[in-house]
Amino acid sequence: MIRLALLAVLAAALSMSPGVSYAASPGVVGTEGNLSREAEPRADGIRHTDTKAMISALTSLNANTYVYPMAGDNVQWEDLREEFLSAAAKAGIDVWVMVYAPSQSTCCVSRPYRHDYVTWAREIATLSRSHPNLKGWTVDDFALDLATFTPAYVGQMQAAARAVNPALKFVPTVYYSQFTDAFITQHVPLLDGVIFPYRDSPHRDTSWTWNLSYEIDRLAERLPGTDIYVMPYAHPLSHAAQKPTVAYVETVTRTAMRHLREGDIAGIIQYKLPLLEREAQWTRPATDNLARTGDGRLSFVVQDRTVTKAGTWCGAIRTVRPASGATRYTVSFWHRDNRGSSSPAGYHKKQLLLNDRLVWQQDVTADPDGEWRKATVDLTSKLAGATSARLQWRLYELKGVSNYFVDVSVDDIALTGLQMSDPGVEDAGTWTPGLSRKGGPVYCSPQVYHQNYGADLGARIARWYAGG
Repeated sequence: MIRLALLAVLAAALSMSPGVSYAASPGVVGTEGNLSREAEPRADGIRHTDTKAMISALTSLNANTYVYPMAGDNVQWEDLREEFLSAAAKAGIDVWVMVYAPSQSTCCVSRPYRHDYVTWAREIATLSRSHPNLKGWTVDDFALDLATFTPAYVGQMQAAARAVNPALKFVPTVYYSQFTDAFITQHVPLLDGVIFPYRDSPHRDTSWTWNLSYEIDRLAERLPGTDIYVMPYAHPLSHAAQKPTVAYVETVTRTAMRHLREGDIAGIIQYKLPLLEREAQWTRPATDNLARTGDGRLSFVVQDRTVTKAGTWCGAIRTVRPASGATRYTVSFWHRDNRGSSSPAGYHKKQLLLNDRLVWQQDVTADPDGEWRKATVDLTSKLAGATSARLQWRLYELKGVSNYFVDVSVDDIALTGLQMSDPGVEDAGTWTPGLSRKGGPVYCSPQVYHQNYGADLGARIARWYAGG
């Protein structure tokens, strides 16, 4: 892996020189998928890849790399060869090709070469000889199909590509839990890098970001000399309870950018970042906004088909300060969940803690499903003489579960005699630093709704990709 530390030092030194402007090479910054077709068919009756719109969107994103998916009919391969690569080269954009693994046959088969990956390797390498900006290719969900992608077969794939273009990179998609000792020993030496999708392994979630640095550091340690490309989920992850928010994707990207600058990884590739207004994920429906008022709420989740243990929890901590001259201190908040009296009690508890001591709790089955209720807690006697205090809203597992989905909301916090910023949970950045959890897959996060998801997220990612 190319280390960027020296370049960063040089960039800093030159930036302090009068009249000199310099930025270190950012590495790979780009996105994968969401390839759009033109709105109307051409004379041949086919809606071709909308190359012009795609290149314009990628340029606005400040992306230097696009992972072009081979899905659907043969036209995407033809459009790649005849139009997209040349247009991307003029825009200074490198291209990788993504083909689907056999396990994805129920949804996606890459054409024209389908599951003949030796032919894919040879044909992509051949195309790269006439289009130097075609830098590499990947197989999505590669490590789910190791019965197909045996070391011997990967060796054949690489031999076919290198016989044509030794510089072409093969960088398959591999999830964190799939980096077993056997995989690292047998497969990694055959690869030119790996795309690593972040989803809070061993769990499956797109709200919790705190494990990313640990997972990057661990992979960098276990894969010395291997280029690692972090993939944030900008598109909903299957079987995850919540869609990724603007704040979530930005946080993952910002953390990954730091590791990129420090040389721990070789790049960042968003998974299906919305690029065009006509895409289904460009906007979010109003039904995605589960706040009581405004756009934000605190969310506490245990997903379905998820095993928890008694004593695990996730909480959001905020510091409050008594107002000058106040003699009475209370906290009120609205809460709701998706459970009711027909659900089994004694498993999930909604709680409020003051300085780590429980001051309020309620079972998720106590109120009707989906109904907002107000709770008020008098803290006067507990805060006498205090100059500050910590409030923590959390979801606590009284007993472990194996398949008991719950989503608890907290919103519209009101304080008497106490001061706290953003009581309406409208700014994810205010609440995220105070998140903590213990023991496993109980998630908590500020969920702030963005109707214009694609535009809002794209603008933030563009700033990070530009070095902002």
